[in-house]
Order: sequence, then structure tokens, then C-alpha cells
Amino acid sequence: MKSRRKAIKAELLRESKDHPGYFKYKVTIKEEDGKEHDVPAYGKDMQDAIERLVWSERIDKVTKAKGIMPVFAALLMALVAAAGMVGVMKNNPLWVLGGLGIAALSLLASNLVDSYLHKE
Repeated sequence: MKSRRKAIKAELLRESKDHPGYFKYKVTIKEEDGKEHDVPAYGKDMQDAIERLVWSERIDKVTKAKGIMPVFAALLMALVAAAGMVGVMKNNPLWVLGGLGIAALSLLASNLVDSYLHKE
């Protein structure tokens, strides 16, 4: 059976100075290889703090995998440029508007995904 990361200890450090009603906790995490390290976590209670810690680590994992975005942006710009060239060759501005519409929808979708991943 594969070992997993575990929160083995959590202790209350103090009440938050900047955000009333929130507390700062110190969570000790045991990694898969057996090493332990402490991580600060903030929340209204200990369960909330650990949930926020797990959520922020999940976001970090997704952010590391975000290396595809520059490639996606380059392909999107190429699509808009190609639509522009077809529009000029056919003397029809609808091709240009279609390319810009696809670009706008793609940017809107990526913005919605990003805001969902970084919600509190």
C-alpha cells in the first residue's frame, strides 16, 4: 500500500491580527518519504484552516501544470490572424469577427476557470 501525505499534528498559534474571527494554526505534514515539515494555515477553526491548506496546495499543483497556457495563447493568436487573412482574401469581415469572437470566448472561459480555482 502506497503511503500518502498526512497532517499529523495541528496546533493553534494565535488569533489573526489582520482578520478578526480567523486564527493561525501550525500544521505538521508528514510527506510520503517520511519527512515532516510545518506549514502555516489560517481559518475560522482548525477544520476550515486544513480545508484552506488543502485547497491552496491543489491550486499550486494546477498552477504548475499551467505551462500549456502560452502555447494555447499562441495558437489562439494564429487562429485570429488566419481568420483575418481569410477575411481580407474573401473581402468579408465576418471571418475577422468570427476569429475575434472565438478569442474573446476562449479568454472568458480561461478567466472563469482561473477565478474558480482561486476562490476563497
